[in-house]
Formats: sequence, structure tokens, C-alpha cells
Amino acid sequence: MCLPLIARVVAVEGDLATVTLLEGETVRVNPILQPDVAPGEYVLLDRGLIIETIAVDQVEEMLRFYAELGEMWAQEDGVDVRGQPVAG
Repeated sequence: MCLPLIARVVAVEGDLATVTLLEGETVRVNPILQPDVAPGEYVLLDRGLIIETIAVDQVEEMLRFYAELGEMWAQEDGVDVRGQPVAG
């Protein structure tokens, strides 16, 4: 399963947008699927493309979902979210 990355648009210049990922890394991506994207908006990224704009409350909701998903995957793998084995 692929999960889109969450980022905030910093600038849009021609056919490229500069975004900052939640981890702090700044990257350039293609906004062709969301041509009206503007600086300050939160977006979802997949394979170098902005695939959707999202509201701030959606960012918080998605982060909670990603955390829950990570915990579920870790439990299936028998480790905690830091990759340490859990007592069975």
C-alpha cells in the first residue's frame, strides 16, 4: 500500500511547486493535477505530483490515521513503532 506524503506549498513557479514535507525537507514537485494550488496550502504528494489539496483539519486527521496504521503494522510484525520486539 502506498500512502501519500503530506506537505505544505511554499511557492509555485511555472510548472513546478516547492513544498515542505512535514519532516522539514523541501522538495520540488509537479502541480499539473492541481494547477490552482497556492502557497500556504497543504497538499498530498504521490510520485512527485501534487494529487490533492487538503484542509488543516484533514492534515491532523491523516496524521492520526498514519500513526494508528503504523501501530497496527508494527503489531502484525511483532514490534513496537520503534522497531523493538514486543513481549508476546
